[in-house]
Amino acid sequence: MKRLFLHLFLLGMLCLSSIAKSQTQVTFYTSMGTFVAQLEEKKAPITVANFIKLVNEKFYDSIIFHRVVKGFVIQGGDPTGTGNGGCGYTIADEFDSMSNVIRTLGMANEGTPHSGGSQFYVNLANNIFLDHKYSVFGKVITNFTVVQNIGKVAVNGSDRPLTDVVMDSVRITLANGIDNRTTEISEASITPNPLTEKSVLTFTSLKTGKGTLNVYNHLGVNIAQINIEKHEGFNAISIDAIAQLPAGIYYWVIDGNENNKKSKLVVTE
Repeated sequence: MKRLFLHLFLLGMLCLSSIAKSQTQVTFYTSMGTFVAQLEEKKAPITVANFIKLVNEKFYDSIIFHRVVKGFVIQGGDPTGTGNGGCGYTIADEFDSMSNVIRTLGMANEGTPHSGGSQFYVNLANNIFLDHKYSVFGKVITNFTVVQNIGKVAVNGSDRPLTDVVMDSVRITLANGIDNRTTEISEASITPNPLTEKSVLTFTSLKTGKGTLNVYNHLGVNIAQINIEKHEGFNAISIDAIAQLPAGIYYWVIDGNENNKKSKLVVTE
């Protein structure tokens, strides 16, 4: 069954750089424990979008942390495990984002402009001398002790752990957010129904009547218009069309146009 995750997103003129309230959260399931990172879409939209894409493709599954420097960083994201591999393409730098303070995630690169791709690191200390050299795009918010323990493993002369530290899987694990899209709808969310292939749209309505759920792809193209029946108070509506969406990033809004507030919908396999 596909898994659906939602968080609040303000899409101003279809720009991915304007974010409301909550951020995407990603859980790293490693051979030494689990930790959670919050991605900063507003501050590094290109880097975050690429990271989410790779996560949705399960790119990081079974990849090791190939470089560990005690008191400095842990680094992973190379499918070859050598430090020389990547995802096969590069992305633009975003140096005016966050600072390389302890707990933050940064996009590794080859030391030349716009050479990042899939390799990333987690700062074990305040490494602000890395600012304006590497794009920072998130921070660890839960179980940072796991990251610290990885940073203490025994390594060889090339800073590679003597015993592999493996990312068994990396998954988007995002709680629902709340947004007032119109004066009539509040507390809206979309969640997977664990018992069926359908998804459940829940919201509170101030009025009874017909409504429309509009779904947009990442380019802002309306790909679905789903008629719904609203009644005053709490509503829970099963929607088959959402569950049929292929993996990707979408946006949805109830009774609005493309310039209204939207919530971000991340669909994973």
